[in-house]
Amino acid sequence: MREALDVLLNNVKKEMSACPWENPYAYADFLAQTYYYVCHSTRLLGLAAGLCRVDRDLLHRRFVQHIGEEKLHERLALNDLRGLGSKLEDFPEHSITKAFYESQYYKIERLDPTALFGYILLLEGVAVSVCPEIYQRVLRAHGKRCANFLRVHVEEDVDHLPKAFAQLEGLSASQKSDILVNMAQTADLYCQIISQAARGRSVERARAA
Repeated sequence: MREALDVLLNNVKKEMSACPWENPYAYADFLAQTYYYVCHSTRLLGLAAGLCRVDRDLLHRRFVQHIGEEKLHERLALNDLRGLGSKLEDFPEHSITKAFYESQYYKIERLDPTALFGYILLLEGVAVSVCPEIYQRVLRAHGKRCANFLRVHVEEDVDHLPKAFAQLEGLSASQKSDILVNMAQTADLYCQIISQAARGRSVERARAA
């Protein structure tokens, strides 16, 4: 599982490193799309917690604990967006962003609550392995006032990834397979969110012309 995650994170890192974070339009679009999907983090965790069988109480309690750890993180992204001088309504939610989180509701309800770990592992892995570089670029370009979402995930949430891996012990081969599939899907869709933010820079230039 860790080896598969490392491969996916390398792909995500290439996409994120190529994104023009110094461009305020590209960064603002990233923050807006982040706000839209992070709004669902606690809801997805709550759904997964509620669907855990009684004999998986440790897993149930981990999902509940994680809800507290993710509480109000969407407001960090929104405040960073405002710090840039941008408004959420200027950056509509993209279809790919909807697909990013909507698919998780299906997996939790129709496959197994543990399938959500594919989504969790990928995003927590990005925070630990990829975001430190991005955070420094954003700091230099836009300042601390616009970088709190990245700061929290780089500096304060580093224990989330090992906590997620600890929950994989004892899962069935089928559950682990669902997690791997979801992890790859999440990486692919996340790269598309980043790519769309990067392409937004070209849209901005076209409008200015």
